[in-house]
Amino acid sequence: MKDKIGCIVMASGLSVRYGKNKLLEKLGDREVILHTVSHMSEAGLSPLTVTRSSEVQSLLEKNGFSCILHDLPLKSDTMHIGLSHLGADAAGYLFVPGDQPLVTPETIRRLVRAFKEKPDMAIRLGFQGTVGSPVLFPASLREAFLSYEGDRGGLEVLWKLGLSCNVLEAAYEWELLDVDTPESMEKVRALYLLNSPRFLF
Repeated sequence: MKDKIGCIVMASGLSVRYGKNKLLEKLGDREVILHTVSHMSEAGLSPLTVTRSSEVQSLLEKNGFSCILHDLPLKSDTMHIGLSHLGADAAGYLFVPGDQPLVTPETIRRLVRAFKEKPDMAIRLGFQGTVGSPVLFPASLREAFLSYEGDRGGLEVLWKLGLSCNVLEAAYEWELLDVDTPESMEKVRALYLLNSPRFLF
């Protein structure tokens, strides 16, 4: 039985609402994208980041992380590139937004364990009725993802196929936060300062 979990960090957005590349903004002493990929690595995964930013690619590769640079427009393009480079030898594929730097390694480990108990169903992170990312999809959906053309992501594939998604309760509400605007960045920074011991490993 396949046991490996592929991990694709989605980092191809243009940061239009933010006004500049939010993934390169500092959170403590590291950039947002470095927090995200480091937490995936600490959780035992091998994150592959897919981006349209040469600066993000350079930063990640300098820190020993895998990254693919592309210039295609859609979210489905990012998914296709990541899946194609990871190959078909996985039990499931975890899609992680690059701008979600507060999700903890332990929560990712819990998400993977819960998925392995029901490996035929997708599972996503949530908190008290609010659902979010990351989302871990079963490998049986790989071909459907590779055929998908659109900009809404893997959950649209589930909806079109009439499939449901399990939810894992996050330990903390702030783990679901992403960085969309300068205001949300300040909120993330404040929460990071309050909870930074949980991110030291």
